[in-house]
Amino acid sequence: MDVEYSEKVVKICAAAVAAPSGDNSQPWRFVFRAPDVLEFHAIPEKDNVLLNVDESGTLIALGAAIQNAELEAKALGFNPEVQYDGENSLIATFILHKGGILSDEEKNLHQAILLRHSNRKEYKKISLAGEDREYLLRAAGKVPGISFSLVEEQESKNLISRALTTMEEIALKNKSLHNLFFESIFWSKEQNVAGGSGLYIRTLELPPPARLLFKILRYWPVANLLAQIGLPKMVAEINAKQNASASALGVLALDKFNRASYVEAGRLLERVWLAATSRGMSLQIVTGLLFLARAVERGNSSAFSIEECASVREAYSRIQEGLKVDEPFLMFRVGYATSPSAVSFRRAPIITGIR
Repeated sequence: MDVEYSEKVVKICAAAVAAPSGDNSQPWRFVFRAPDVLEFHAIPEKDNVLLNVDESGTLIALGAAIQNAELEAKALGFNPEVQYDGENSLIATFILHKGGILSDEEKNLHQAILLRHSNRKEYKKISLAGEDREYLLRAAGKVPGISFSLVEEQESKNLISRALTTMEEIALKNKSLHNLFFESIFWSKEQNVAGGSGLYIRTLELPPPARLLFKILRYWPVANLLAQIGLPKMVAEINAKQNASASALGVLALDKFNRASYVEAGRLLERVWLAATSRGMSLQIVTGLLFLARAVERGNSSAFSIEECASVREAYSRIQEGLKVDEPFLMFRVGYATSPSAVSFRRAPIITGIR
């Protein structure tokens, strides 16, 4: 394999790793098999063990990575044939045929790949512009078995946002979730620049007093004590107001909960996120409660009390009521905001088969 071809494969994988993943876990690896096959493999153990039901979080991340990689491959002149018949860790395979070209809309998405970031700031309380709404819906496209909609009515956003932040309320008073969350946070700018897995504290957009409080809250005895005086509920209510400041809440619902659907949901999510970025909009995933509800319903609830399970089910019911969707799978907030204070970096891709 010549150097130029090898460099193109590296560029494709570099675009892939720019995709979003839960807590910036980066649960992927790549294998190149000469002359023209690129494999995408999942590493589910990198994701939150309590919330990664059916490895769905990992597969969403792989779907987003595949979407980015396809755009980059086309930009480099390939026409990738995407196959999803992998087993075990193998999620998808690209056969890198020649002759690819980006459409005008794909060019806009492609240009947004390295500009796309989570923005956890409060958003401007303004309505979604009509042209922006249409652009997001067009980017989502029509995917069999997946529905995508936007919730823009303020009362519904308020109700759904508060139900979603039941996740934060439980996470700050449940030892298992608390430990998993704080283990994913790191405080060093150098670690972030190195592309470490986890959340850099500045990306959480906490004001300085709250950032200091977080340093104390990482110790479970302190968090447990503060939970007794109502801190989790206060945090949840603040976060709910912030979520509801968005112009819209986006929701994906699936007909079937399986491997293929999770990958396609990740691809759809990334297209919408890239479209939002290209229009100067901000987006943040707010789907933890939905994943927690699925974990509880699947019987993965040994880490939670009876009261916590009841709270999760009640919150999920309120979300269903607000959305008028039977089984919402993934949610995000989208709108207009100032740029994030910091962004998460990624590790450079390591590609087996490329020297």
